[in-house]
Amino acid sequence: MLMKKGKEWALSCVAVSTLVLTGMCTTVHADATTDQGSADSTTAVENSTTNDSLGSVTTTANEGATTQAGAQSAITQSANSDVQDGGNVSDDFSNEGDNQLGYASNFHVFANEATLNAHTNGNVAVGTLHGNVNFGTNVHEGHVNKDISYVQNHTKMSNSSFVNKTDSRDNKVIFGEDNDVNVTNPNRTNVDGTDIDHLTKDETYQDKDGNKYIDFSTYFNKLESKSNSLANQDPQVTVKNSDFPDQNQRVINLEHYQPTADNKIVINLDADVLNANTPLTIYGLSADQGGTTIIINVDTKGQDPYDVNSQIKLIYNDGDSNNNVERPNQETEYFDDNHLLWNFYDSTASDKLYDGQVNIDRPFQGSVLAPKATVVVNQNLDGNIVADKVIVNAETHRWDLQDDDTKTDTEFERPITIPGELPDLPGEEENNGGNIENPDEEEVEEDIDPDTGDLIEVDGGSEAEKPDTGDNGNEEDNNTEDDDDEDANESEDNNESNESTEDNNTDETDDIGNEDNLITNGGSESTVPNNGLEEGLLSNVNGSSNGSQASNSNSGTLPQTGETTGTLATIIGVIMAAFAFILKTTRIKKED
Repeated sequence: MLMKKGKEWALSCVAVSTLVLTGMCTTVHADATTDQGSADSTTAVENSTTNDSLGSVTTTANEGATTQAGAQSAITQSANSDVQDGGNVSDDFSNEGDNQLGYASNFHVFANEATLNAHTNGNVAVGTLHGNVNFGTNVHEGHVNKDISYVQNHTKMSNSSFVNKTDSRDNKVIFGEDNDVNVTNPNRTNVDGTDIDHLTKDETYQDKDGNKYIDFSTYFNKLESKSNSLANQDPQVTVKNSDFPDQNQRVINLEHYQPTADNKIVINLDADVLNANTPLTIYGLSADQGGTTIIINVDTKGQDPYDVNSQIKLIYNDGDSNNNVERPNQETEYFDDNHLLWNFYDSTASDKLYDGQVNIDRPFQGSVLAPKATVVVNQNLDGNIVADKVIVNAETHRWDLQDDDTKTDTEFERPITIPGELPDLPGEEENNGGNIENPDEEEVEEDIDPDTGDLIEVDGGSEAEKPDTGDNGNEEDNNTEDDDDEDANESEDNNESNESTEDNNTDETDDIGNEDNLITNGGSESTVPNNGLEEGLLSNVNGSSNGSQASNSNSGTLPQTGETTGTLATIIGVIMAAFAFILKTTRIKKED
């Protein structure tokens, strides 16, 4: 009888131990689960003693968090009720399919992240802005009637950002949905506690209902595809630095190259071309809005950083006056003459996309495309800057890329020989300035054999039959001018070009050389390339993009209290089991 009772009592002890162990293990599991949620829920769970109470506390905490989030959302929506809906970028621009840069061509800085440390004369579209200085397109010739910017998020923004509206100009500035935008004062918008002096309520917009004016993630995928596509195009010529006969006067003369069917000239540059520290002159650009687009693919060959040590000088072929005009770095609203796109790529990468850092260390002109790279501007730059990250350490100027595919080829009024220009390279087609439409006129008599009276055969065909691969203009205009008079007046024409450039009125739409806007460390206004053109100086300011990384959380690790409780439960269970065994043994001996 006693033996039977002893066995039942021992089994009861074992059952109790099992229940205690089960309860403690459940507590540990609940602790771990709640730790992944919130600290408040963890504290509540640790003070609970049953599964029911744990579930109750956890549910209440979650409901509280949901209620708080809903309240915050309601507050934000209420605060923004007076702010206009920003809509989409397609509402304001229609050139997505007509420009190599698409919508990005309408913004001076287009980046996932931008840091502005020097005056930025132009509008921006950025995912995250670190605005340490002001920005916005200054009013000059009056060609920009609306200055549009998009700031999705920001860490800092100068209160002098943007430019005051005028009778002919207003602003549209769109902020991301997460910004606290206050338009209580209709004459001065407040963004996250900062008064924006140059922005009114009527000019202030914001993303609404989860919509984004620009989805940067999606759009940069398109830009990466564009950069890759440009890098894979067949170039008219590939240039290495050693190809230039004069390293102190390096010139690429565009009259040598025939535009493609869509009015493009593609040139590939080896990495060493822009690495060199002497100026690089691009000669023969068109000042017309529909002029030939020049795409220069720069192969970085994986250099990180890739340093641009070459000042870029641009000389325009003015078909009306036969003058060659050099463009200086300058503030302007006249964009018709920007037909130059620099695409930085990496031939060593599988996708040909460069993801390092490009340092612009000399005055630079032309729009920049580097969608996976960081572009650090240490000298004046005119154009669009399209990159993953942009750091502005020197004054930059908006100069939107024009690429509307109107097939208005650049006109070359006469053949030009420039000291230092590239010699004839394999695959290069030359424009000799001949009159193809009227081959029998006097200007081609020099190609007639005096003995036979026939046209001299050149490369297997007559000169009259040879296609003029570089003549993109109207040859009839050439026939109305006497070649001797043209040569005699060349010097005088160039001098007149200098004088007219200095005296330009800023109200004229073709002003591309206003001396009032001349940047002293940019290009000069010389009409011909020469060794006297001032080189830009290397800035002492070195930009960097060292983003901080957040430390990994340990939310998936069991809390320390849970580990202690589990160990204690195990020890108690073992002791109780041992005690039951000893007690049972003692009773059996007594019965015996």
